Amino acid sequence: MSFSRIIAFRYLHASRENRYFSWITILSLLGLAIGVAALIVVLSVINGFEYELRNRFLQANAHIMAYRYPAGMVNPEKWGQIIMKDKELKDDVQGISPFIHYETMAKHDSILQGVLVRGIDPKQREKVQSIASLINPAGAMDILQKEIEDKKAKKPEPELPGIIIGSGLMENLKAEIGGTIYLISPSENNFSDMKRFKIVGTYNSGLKHYDNRLVILSLSTAQKFFNMGETVTGIEIGLKDADRSPEIARKMEQKYELSFREWQSYNRPLFEAMERERFVIAIIVAMVVLVAGFNILTTVFVSVSQRQRDISILKALGATNKQIMRLFLIQSTCIGVGGSIVGVGLALVISYVLEKYPFIDLPEPYFLKSLPVHYSWTVYSVVVLGGIGICLFAGLYPALIASRVSPTEGIAGTGQAIV
Repeated sequence: MSFSRIIAFRYLHASRENRYFSWITILSLLGLAIGVAALIVVLSVINGFEYELRNRFLQANAHIMAYRYPAGMVNPEKWGQIIMKDKELKDDVQGISPFIHYETMAKHDSILQGVLVRGIDPKQREKVQSIASLINPAGAMDILQKEIEDKKAKKPEPELPGIIIGSGLMENLKAEIGGTIYLISPSENNFSDMKRFKIVGTYNSGLKHYDNRLVILSLSTAQKFFNMGETVTGIEIGLKDADRSPEIARKMEQKYELSFREWQSYNRPLFEAMERERFVIAIIVAMVVLVAGFNILTTVFVSVSQRQRDISILKALGATNKQIMRLFLIQSTCIGVGGSIVGVGLALVISYVLEKYPFIDLPEPYFLKSLPVHYSWTVYSVVVLGGIGICLFAGLYPALIASRVSPTEGIAGTGQAIV
């Protein structure tokens, strides 16, 4: 161990005569730890919010939607084959599924609420983007698929078609699985026609926007309910790489006479706002770390002022300016490393509590119900290195002052010797 390191570590220990300086060091370390922990937790929550929203939006929406509005698409199978066989797209597209998208009203007892009806082919939809993990019970999708297969086999239609409704909508309507609800069919009679459906499952994406409004029907049932014949609203396109959706959608727009919309466009303002908020909040919380840096600067200054006699003795014994400077830089860096380690531990504990016990309920304007946490070693590493860097920089000027003390300057002053 080098001379500078030995002396630096000795200065960090409390002596019987100088407990005050030890307490300053501990408080500076804890201040840095709190700043590091706060910054890590805030960035982890913001990243978790974006990560969860992205994953849940991707489960709730296809990567690209192709449609003809308002006429609809008469031959979705033909368009699906054309896109799947396109040489420029076949390596990017993993599945295509027709869908129906319609808004109407749902009624249960005396409760009436607006809903978003989504008609799908469950088997084909799984090739586009799996939503099986969002459906409870798992067999609910099989019931909808059987309705489509029965229609193709020209079997009698069920008396009560199956319907999957959002978990939030279920609570609002005070309904339950196995019960029934009515959907009001738009007609010339101003929404006077109603049809009864049996609730076979719930849809729970964790996004209030969908869970409070969405109902899912089989494609064949939705076509009949809305008097669409063989027409669908459009086709959903699943990609192997969801982030390439804008690029692939532009290629398709140039080649096909259809309207295309990628999943990012539905939520672009939200993600752009989150990006700006991440930057602003990170700057504000980083101020805590900067304040801790100033505390460490003060701590090292106090150390230098109290150790002037020691510095003069060390120089008289042959210590160089570089060694003296390194001594106090090691001292400030040790505080930075210690504070960062404690801060990381504190951040992990807080993150675990937020993840394990979601006691913070988000209000209605937010999509998620509770604060999510995303553990990123990049965030942890950058914050820790930043904290250590600030401490090293904070100790630079006091260390420079210490290195300029002459061998005779501090001898007559007060201060505790190192021996």
